[in-house]
Amino acid sequence: MRVRPWVLAFWLFALVTAIPCEAVMAQAAPKVVRFGVQPSTQPPYIAREAGFFKEVEERFKTKIEFFSFPFGGPQNNAFAAGELDFSQAGMAPCAVAMQRAKGKLLLINILEQTAIISQPEVKSVAELKGKKVAHPGQGSQQYPLILLALDRAGVKRDDVELIRMDAVNMATALAKKEIAAYIAWDPHTTKAVVAGIGKVLLRVENLMPLKAGHYLGEGVVVREDFPVKYPELTRAVVQALVKANAFIVDKPDEAVRMWSRALGLDQKIIEYSIKNQMAIYIKDLVPDVPALRTYFQFLNKYEITSVTDIDAFLKERVDASYL
Repeated sequence: MRVRPWVLAFWLFALVTAIPCEAVMAQAAPKVVRFGVQPSTQPPYIAREAGFFKEVEERFKTKIEFFSFPFGGPQNNAFAAGELDFSQAGMAPCAVAMQRAKGKLLLINILEQTAIISQPEVKSVAELKGKKVAHPGQGSQQYPLILLALDRAGVKRDDVELIRMDAVNMATALAKKEIAAYIAWDPHTTKAVVAGIGKVLLRVENLMPLKAGHYLGEGVVVREDFPVKYPELTRAVVQALVKANAFIVDKPDEAVRMWSRALGLDQKIIEYSIKNQMAIYIKDLVPDVPALRTYFQFLNKYEITSVTDIDAFLKERVDASYL
């Protein structure tokens, strides 16, 4: 029997529309979601260890793969080159990615985190004059912060020997007395304190109390084209990160064990950090625009960014709609 064309078309349409939603959603995802991280106590590790990212992977038939970087500079280079989709980094690298690498800020999930660690005998930032001080690099958020600390202490930049060093090596260099101090992020700050080889000379919240009395530590940026192509996947990734922060706040002991396992860090270091608020984890991940306005003014001053109309820029480059 000959099948009429319109009948055939009807059944083809019915077949297509009968495809389960999960199958359609699975198509709306790349094979791999490339996520930039650093070897520190960042929430994406908890999202992975607690199974929140696994739920996203199974739902969208994709793989969330971590790419690790020593600090924000090389991480931003990879982001700008289109080698990363998401990137968890310090707020200065996030800001640079927003301006120069087509990044959009999705959330801020860590406060504080950065500190200046010194030899026990150093009593103030002013005493660093004529001494060696290590920083992670000019692409890090720690670099402009050490400049700000020196300015506040009345110390000229040229009166201190600023040297670039990977954060993982800083505590060792301090122990060997190769440097008088360093500025880094947790857990590299806490390592020296727990080991008894250094002390907290200055917490950056004393320089820039931007949100709830604390400094803006880290956030997550996404390539601007990724949410356009994969809006539901973007939302799912963000919600997994929201769950991760809630997990850290509600179950800190379990989070400590997960970080220790994922990063190979001594649990005592992470426990000290959490209890002493070296890094502060929050449930309110919405980027604070007034705080960001002040922050970009600071970055502009130290020539990390060059944003002329900050309000217009933030309106375009901050997207909290996936929270």
